[in-house]
Amino acid sequence: MTGMSSNTPRRPSRTTTPRPRKIAGREETPAEQEPAPKAPAAPTRAKAPAASKPPSSGTPPTPPKRPVAQPPADDGDGSDRAAGRTSTLLAVLGLVVVVLIAQCGWFVWNSLRDVEVATVATEVTGQGEEGEDSIAVPEDRPVVLNQLAVQEGVDAAASAAQIMFARNWKSYDDGVEDALSLMTDSFAEEYQKTTDDVKQEFVAEKTEVQVRVVAQSVVRANDTELEALVFLNQYVFRGQGEDAKSTYTPYRALLTMVHTDDGWLVDGIDTK
Repeated sequence: MTGMSSNTPRRPSRTTTPRPRKIAGREETPAEQEPAPKAPAAPTRAKAPAASKPPSSGTPPTPPKRPVAQPPADDGDGSDRAAGRTSTLLAVLGLVVVVLIAQCGWFVWNSLRDVEVATVATEVTGQGEEGEDSIAVPEDRPVVLNQLAVQEGVDAAASAAQIMFARNWKSYDDGVEDALSLMTDSFAEEYQKTTDDVKQEFVAEKTEVQVRVVAQSVVRANDTELEALVFLNQYVFRGQGEDAKSTYTPYRALLTMVHTDDGWLVDGIDTK
């Protein structure tokens, strides 16, 4: 026995991991059948890029400039439009200033005119009290008519004055007829006599008279008649062409108005 064992060659030793023995009547577990998986290797971190070396001068690098959106090129129309808008605005402002100045002037003139009308009306009232033809009213109340009726009578007097005192040599007779329709019968006869006397000279000199009423006011008023003071500007033109002449005359007229079935009619005129 000893001699046989010495001649039997030995198996070389294995370096691999010994496999566990299988025991009879025991099933192999999955862990015994398959070797344990190797743990995954830890991921390697990417190496950061090496920082660039600063320049030799020692100053930090200049950061890149952000792109700046450039405005569209101005072709010149924008400045022209802006200048146009500015000119328009200045023109509008100038017009507003002119209108305001005109309104202020009108208010001042209107106030002065009202004062003048009231003063003259007071003077006329005082003069009329001494006359024989003045309207009968209480001494302390020269106007006893209601305001609406007074306004109608004064407006009728102003309209009548503008027609009665205006005349054109081309339509002289028509102008006289228009004026007569605004008068009482008694005063119409007196008025027509006067116009007939001056007609020949008026037409021969090719005269035209234009009248503008600038103010009117009541002086006295009762239930049937009133006196209205009317301020007028009269423009007289004589001749034609190079020989034409013109004059301007402001004056006032005191009209006596009578209330009839046809409305307020002129029954007398006193010019000053």
